Amino acid sequence: MTFVYCEYLSVMNIGRFTPSEIVVTLFLSGKWWGCLVVCLLMGCGTAKMSNTSRTATEQLLLSDAMDRAVSQADFSAVAGKDIFIDSVAIESFTDHKYLVSLVRQHAFASGCRIKEKKEDAEYIVELRAGAIGTDQHDTLIGVTEMTIPAFPGFDSTAVPEIAIAKRTIQKAVVKIGIFAYTAESRRPVWQSGNLIAESRARNRWLFGMGPYQTGEIFTKTTIDGVQIDIPLVNLEEKHNSVPLGDQVFFSVSEESSPEEKKEEQVTEKKPEEEKKVDQVAEKKPEKAPSDKTLPPVPALEKGETAPAIGKQATLPPPAPYNALSPPPLAESKG
Repeated sequence: MTFVYCEYLSVMNIGRFTPSEIVVTLFLSGKWWGCLVVCLLMGCGTAKMSNTSRTATEQLLLSDAMDRAVSQADFSAVAGKDIFIDSVAIESFTDHKYLVSLVRQHAFASGCRIKEKKEDAEYIVELRAGAIGTDQHDTLIGVTEMTIPAFPGFDSTAVPEIAIAKRTIQKAVVKIGIFAYTAESRRPVWQSGNLIAESRARNRWLFGMGPYQTGEIFTKTTIDGVQIDIPLVNLEEKHNSVPLGDQVFFSVSEESSPEEKKEEQVTEKKPEEEKKVDQVAEKKPEKAPSDKTLPPVPALEKGETAPAIGKQATLPPPAPYNALSPPPLAESKG
């Protein structure tokens, strides 16, 4: 069996095996010289690693919760207006710059025109934050880590953690508020109310295996940095994609100001008025009334009656008459 195993490894690509496997293979096959050469050529390598003061999971949780909170705001009340975003109230928070950038992006996407100075804005949009932080909750089924105190004849003993099942939940919570008022009169225009959002990362261990990582910042269950599908672990409903994090293409054309809109409406009315004038000019003049007029209806003489309605009647034809031509001369007798 040992010979077959050694021959199998010898025909395979040697680069697929670790140095320890190669040494074991050469030793079992009786090739001492090869084992000595490999031992002399073996070495080790090191890589310097460092970590940031804040973990990547914490930063992802906070940024994801901010995305969800800001996406709840509706800027339709100040859409198309010149606004200035006042963020003085949140400057004490660690990640306030990211939050301000999110609000600016969402305001731009809603059609607002952001000004860099208060003097140039019609409305002031003020931003505040009630909470930007993380919490952690641990659940353990098994024996927790403890220290047994010393007593006569025995020293103190540390008992390690023995977990049958364990779960750790790290949660980021963000609570913000946005309101707008006029720059000149300081009258309220709109308020968003409390915008609260959460983002979680869950780590699970089962009989010492794990952690199995799930949560809003993970698209699938992850173990050792590899995404896997575990039906019994992926029990949480998938969250819909946040509109703020989706890719959106905006039109390049700038929206015209109210004064420019009025000028455009005036220029649009002018061609219509010119068309009406042309239509009036193209109309043909009405025909002048004819000089010929109908002769008057002869009056009824004494004893005559008008023809009854609905019965046929014959009237004498009227004599031709022309107002321009002189009346006919009476014929002279003899």
